[in-house]
Amino acid sequence: MSIENLENRIVNLDTIKKIIPDRIKDSHKGTYGRVALIGGSIQYSGAIRLSAMAYAALKSGAGLSTLAVPRYLVPLICQNILEVMVYPINSNDYDIIFGEENINELIKKKDVITCGMGLGQSEEVSKIINHIIRNYNNVLVLDADALNIISKNISILNEAKAKIVLTPHMMEFKRLYDSMFSDDLCVGIEEFENNKIENAKRFLGKLKNDLDVVLLLKGPNTIVFEKKSGQNYDIKYAVIDRGTPGMSTAGSGDVLSGIISGFLGYIKNTYEASIAASYINGLAGEIAAKDEGEISMTARDTVYHITDAIKLVKS
Repeated sequence: MSIENLENRIVNLDTIKKIIPDRIKDSHKGTYGRVALIGGSIQYSGAIRLSAMAYAALKSGAGLSTLAVPRYLVPLICQNILEVMVYPINSNDYDIIFGEENINELIKKKDVITCGMGLGQSEEVSKIINHIIRNYNNVLVLDADALNIISKNISILNEAKAKIVLTPHMMEFKRLYDSMFSDDLCVGIEEFENNKIENAKRFLGKLKNDLDVVLLLKGPNTIVFEKKSGQNYDIKYAVIDRGTPGMSTAGSGDVLSGIISGFLGYIKNTYEASIAASYINGLAGEIAAKDEGEISMTARDTVYHITDAIKLVKS
């Protein structure tokens, strides 16, 4: 299956139908991916939001979903989940602590690791993110605080062993870009956004040649870029124009991270999985807005309608 010839690069329903596979009759939970989502801190202890993120991965088709949080958050998280597994990250009463064995046990045998949501940017968190980048070798999604951490040391990306998916909004991407091209005259966010496609291609082209990287640039129209190993200057992209202003609410980015994690568990093409996740996220949000209204809907409403969005695509 190829989605090379998208008209005007706009993703449509037929494209997503081709990307999301049917379930295999002779399969088990391992067939659909073991994913881990790493997030949470004392400042960001929204247990329900974190739980919704991990649940979104299951609703998107992952076989197993693990939510890894600082140990002090585990009692809060366990009140809000059933099917999701919880993994405690070393911490004291208030702060996360890097432990090599603790993190190695977490990432072992995982098909997808997604990290950064609400972790904070402490030195200990930086150690965790850097360790995972240097040692994990399947599919690694970097979001939120993980993006802000690598923007302070952008060269760490060139040490990655995994296939990388970056999921910034425009301000987060500008931090990454400015770090990559620190000698350039930095422009304002409006001018930067007006040239986002060219800037994204330039950013990806600057990365090490043998890296596989997907850049999912979030916004009213999400744009997904792909840099394949050995093809730094053959960068393609697709535009997803699904969604609603009602998704401009706390936790919406976490839900997208959960959906991406779920699809990456069993859709091995990271570019196509990211496109499908963005489309389903936007479509689920649109369905939620019809039920709840754009003003009153929350991120959890999007999670509750992932099923409806996938059923619509697969019908």
